[in-house]
Amino acid sequence: MVNIYIITSDSNLYAKLEEGLKKTSYMDVSSYQLNTLDDVIDRIDEYQDVDVVLVSEEIVNSISYNIIDREIVKNRNIPYLIINTSEKILMEAIHSSAQDVILMNNLDIDRAIWSILHSFERNKMINRLYEDSIEDALTGLYNRRGFLSLAEDAIELMDNLNYHIIFIDLDKMKSINDEYGHNMGDSALQEASKILKSSFREGDIISRYGGDEFIVFVSDVEDKVINKIKKRIKDNLEIINKSKKLRYTLALTVGHSKYNPSKKESLKEVIERADKDMYDKKS
Repeated sequence: MVNIYIITSDSNLYAKLEEGLKKTSYMDVSSYQLNTLDDVIDRIDEYQDVDVVLVSEEIVNSISYNIIDREIVKNRNIPYLIINTSEKILMEAIHSSAQDVILMNNLDIDRAIWSILHSFERNKMINRLYEDSIEDALTGLYNRRGFLSLAEDAIELMDNLNYHIIFIDLDKMKSINDEYGHNMGDSALQEASKILKSSFREGDIISRYGGDEFIVFVSDVEDKVINKIKKRIKDNLEIINKSKKLRYTLALTVGHSKYNPSKKESLKEVIERADKDMYDKKS
């Protein structure tokens, strides 16, 4: 079942599309009419059941492609198509994130269905490629590229900048590799990633930053919450080491920095301070 939400205030336009969509044999379709972009945003955020959005020309003319691109595609990862109802060619659509244009004059419903199907499948493919490019294959955490991209996006969306960087090093990684082999070293990295996943909130951005280093972006919390996180890491390490499950002792050194609004630091500068704090603790 594909849920198609059509944004238009024109009931006749919606009825024409709905009639055509019902007749298709290519896929199971449920279509719904919403009057504004805000309505579809609320629907996505509350129910998470929107697969494809069709936006009528009258809506585009009132709010601009940039807003649709940002709210539907970038912020909510939903593909959309434009419904062209006038004689003019919508050249602006070529430079937008719209997947295609459905021409209502002389409507070809089969072509429209294929455009919708392709937009849906294309979006899934893009998502898979994107996930592959930002994910560390060994641990399943974000890689450095994914971390920096997501952290910058999070910062951009903040009204008041309040975030922490936790920098973590897996201790004696070389010794584990030398004594037990690189397969065991990989296992140590995987165990460390499990510790971090169980120690941080679901919304925190956890990354294998490179080699035996991990980094976490934590936003909108007080310092006392960071202390609780550090204690969780310590407690989780103690549990796994006491279990004797591992042939080695798993140990992590944790550094921390907090964004300083008076200095207007860049993300890179906050990361460098957390890195230095970690090395100071290690030494």
